[in-house]
Amino acid sequence: MTAERHLMRAMIWLAFALISSNALADGDMTVRPQLGFGMLEGKSYQHAGTRLLLNANDRQKYGLELSRVNTSQGDYLAVGIVLEQRKFGWFNMSIGSIGYFGQGGGVLNAPGLVSNLGWEPATPDAIKPFVTLRNDVMFGSKTKVGYALSAGLSLTY
Repeated sequence: MTAERHLMRAMIWLAFALISSNALADGDMTVRPQLGFGMLEGKSYQHAGTRLLLNANDRQKYGLELSRVNTSQGDYLAVGIVLEQRKFGWFNMSIGSIGYFGQGGGVLNAPGLVSNLGWEPATPDAIKPFVTLRNDVMFGSKTKVGYALSAGLSLTY
């Protein structure tokens, strides 16, 4: 079994364990599946993945991201810690420290940063859409910068 599958199973297990336990009150955990398309170093790239977030307070969250990033220069498994905040009730912003783990021969691992700026409706609903502009920065022998339009759902438990 690949490392990607182990990480995905661990995140799913953690999500179900937190949901099924009484350790969290209603609305304390958010799962954010997302996908997006954009440009990295002038060539197209895509990302798809999820974030598992816990509430720090009513407008700030922290957690983990696990995403698959496909570029013309190689495929990566992006894993890291993210911090999110909402301003004005609808403006979503986040930043995270991410490791981009190269998948396949010749694709090197790279540390990096991910950030998002976007819209999320200011409703108390358990299921909400969101749209953000995502920025990926991969540090390696050459720094790569990418921007993508991302969309997904916030599922609050």
